[in-house]
Formats: sequence, C-alpha cells, structure tokens
Amino acid sequence: MDENVKRAVAVLNKHGFKAVYAADEESAKKMIMERIPKDAKVGIPGSKTVRQLGLDQALRERGNVTYDHWLKGLSDQDILKTRKAQLNCDVLLTSSNAITETGEIYNMDGVGNRVAAMIFGPPLVLIVAGKNKIVPNLDAARDRLQKIAAPKRAAELNLKLSCATTGECDDCNSPGRICRAEVVLHRPPSLTEIEIYIIDRELGN
Repeated sequence: MDENVKRAVAVLNKHGFKAVYAADEESAKKMIMERIPKDAKVGIPGSKTVRQLGLDQALRERGNVTYDHWLKGLSDQDILKTRKAQLNCDVLLTSSNAITETGEIYNMDGVGNRVAAMIFGPPLVLIVAGKNKIVPNLDAARDRLQKIAAPKRAAELNLKLSCATTGECDDCNSPGRICRAEVVLHRPPSLTEIEIYIIDRELGN
C-alpha cells in the first residue's frame, strides 16, 4: 500500500468513516457486492469509477433496483425522477473528486443530487475511489478538481466550456458550468454511515 493511501485510510477511520483498502478492481467489486443487500434499492449518481468496476451492471443482473440516471434512453423527466429517487434509496453508490490524507472527502457537483444524497437520505453511502484521488490536503483537492477532474469531465461531455479545451478552470459563469456545489465531509453526517473503498489502481477522473 502506498504511504499516502495508508495515511488516508488511517485518518479516515480515525474520523469515523470506515475506510477499506482494495488491491484491485475485482477485490473491491467483491467486497462492495457483498456489502449491498440483495433487496436494497441502490442509487447510482454520476460516477465513472462505479461503472469502470461494472458495479451498476452487476447490481441490475443480481436483481437490485437501481436508480441510475446515466442509463440510455431516459427522458429529461425520467432523469430528474431518477435523481430524486437517489435521495431516498437504501444505499448510495458513488465516488469522490478527491480524498485527502488529512481525512476529508471532497466533492463538487453541477446539479447537486450526488452531494445532497451523500449528506442526508440514504442511510448507507459507499464511496469507491482509485488511489489517484488521494491528495495531501483540501487545497490540493480543489487543485485536482480544477486541473484534472472538472476539465476531463467537461471534455467527455463535449461541453462548450473553456476548461474543456484549456484543461484548467477559469471560474467561468457559463450556463453549462458543472462546478456549482462544493461539499467537504469532515466527518460522517450524524445519520449517515459512510464507507470508502480505496483501490490500488488509477480510476475515474
């Protein structure tokens, strides 16, 4: 285990989160599938990491009800309905933009359904993240968001944002801006159990 990952896992656990190390994608997938009850309704907000692990498909094939607004063919009304359902599911399965070695979980959202559900609603939140998401502190977390995560996501969505072409945030006021709601979890919210699975691979944006 890398030293920075080891520090993050130790401090997250000290802060009341449950942080778990996984050597690879398959071991992480196995642990998470075992953790989610077969009858649980699972919210899956936007997360490239979750889909790289194939967790979305595995849950559907097992028979879990999933609320996934990235499914193809959904209308705008269906997408909104699905996002709202993520706020009232049994388990939220998502990722984060950065996790600090000082024990914070950092996220930035455009719509806000992901960060809202992480704070209150689902009693269990499972966060999966590659080791590339580990950063020293909150300043580094914001820097990662502005120079890596947000520009990559904007480019993937073919958004007409300067960060999509320059590769760096300029704090725009574009209607298509995807950085709108910043949330830092210093400790788990009092009614929410949060588990973080840190995988020894580079995953997501």
